[in-house]
Amino acid sequence: MEILAFNGSPRRRGNTSTIIASILDGARSKGAQTKEVRLHEINLKGCQGCLSCREKPGFCKQKDDLSPYLEAIKSCAGMVIGCPIYMYRISGQMKLFVDRLYSLYADRPEGGYDSVVPLGKTYALVTSQGAPNPEQYVKSIRYLSGMTGSGLGMEVVGHIIHADSHEIPAAEDKVLLKKAYEIGRQMVR
Repeated sequence: MEILAFNGSPRRRGNTSTIIASILDGARSKGAQTKEVRLHEINLKGCQGCLSCREKPGFCKQKDDLSPYLEAIKSCAGMVIGCPIYMYRISGQMKLFVDRLYSLYADRPEGGYDSVVPLGKTYALVTSQGAPNPEQYVKSIRYLSGMTGSGLGMEVVGHIIHADSHEIPAAEDKVLLKKAYEIGRQMVR
């Protein structure tokens, strides 16, 4: 059983990375294997808009370091998405990832989309922001959660909005890290 984490932060020891690490620690405590994909550190290309995934849903024609991980989403037990909020929106690295997830959606004849990802996967979302109001970027967070979790048919087991991150770093917030650890444990079924 593998829990796969996609980290949209360029900072290895930043707030998003710290929270993801705690979630993965929790998952490992329940016997899961974990893998963190640091989007900033892989050769990641954006969507080409070629629409080949409309002809062959579930497969992205673009070949880069993300390609095997798009396949791994189909077979993992659960997925963690972590992203800082930069300039009022998700990070650029995460936007490239979200665009490539389009390949995991199949067109419905009557309009709309269905996920090609098998059901039964767990999902957790982590965001970190400097703004003290956790509701300030709710539109961006709702978009990210919908495109990467619930839209793919995953069961949301936890959601962390780390607000006021400049004043209260995640590494110093033991309550936050305990919550993240417990979410990781809940992801393992």
